[in-house]
Amino acid sequence: MTTTLLRPDATRTPTTDVLRVLLDEVLSEVADDATDRYSSRTPAGRALLSLAALARRAAGALGADAGVALTSGPGVVVQRELAAATHLLDQAVGAAGGESPEVAEFVVPAQRLHAHLLQALAATDR
Repeated sequence: MTTTLLRPDATRTPTTDVLRVLLDEVLSEVADDATDRYSSRTPAGRALLSLAALARRAAGALGADAGVALTSGPGVVVQRELAAATHLLDQAVGAAGGESPEVAEFVVPAQRLHAHLLQALAATDR
């Protein structure tokens, strides 16, 4: 019989950090890009708005006032909404002072939205 033990020195990345890193990567990917690609009428824009809404819900799960999620707008506004929601999540994590198990449920949907974003961007690059 084989037994697997977790080493006490093994480190895990908290799910809040995974989510924050993913959102930071998305912000970096879209920062210098043409804003027309991110209008709420485009697939890429809808993916960004969904990520922003997810970030706001995660901040709410950490006890922050999540505010009102943007549902439509031109590309520059969509990009700013994602930046604001990411900043809100960063502040909520700092105020919560650590990991929250509720945030774990947002990681996989965020990863899927990121994949949808990349597909949408690849489709417009053709």
